[in-house]
Amino acid sequence: MAIVGFNFDKILVERLKPIEGQVKVKPDISIVDLKKHEVTLGSKKKEELLKFNFKFSVKYDPGIGDIIIDGHILIIEEPSEMKKVLDSWKKNKEIPSELMVFVLNNALLRCNIKALSMIQDVGLPPYIRLPTISPKSKASDYIG
Repeated sequence: MAIVGFNFDKILVERLKPIEGQVKVKPDISIVDLKKHEVTLGSKKKEELLKFNFKFSVKYDPGIGDIIIDGHILIIEEPSEMKKVLDSWKKNKEIPSELMVFVLNNALLRCNIKALSMIQDVGLPPYIRLPTISPKSKASDYIG
């Protein structure tokens, strides 16, 4: 399996009111649809790919703001495996766990980078903990 395409289809970041008091953050990501997608790669030969449509969202409660990112990932897969994945999706909306982890991790990586950049522009706080540097503590000098 390999990713041959990744696109954002919709990006919405909005602050609805000033931040006051405690803010609760509810992030979510899900696969909303899976389809076979035909594309011409290189030599005018049509290739069949898996097209995963995803939705990434973060809700800042109480009613402070929202982030919504819709997009899709195109993955090339062996024809036999592609058929199994599509059949499983059509039957009970399930994707094999290894493939699901691969798709969601790639979507999360790109969505987190895009969302963190955009929330800074509208004045919302980060929804994930970012690394920070702290001064060295005196307790670490103790050799007792």
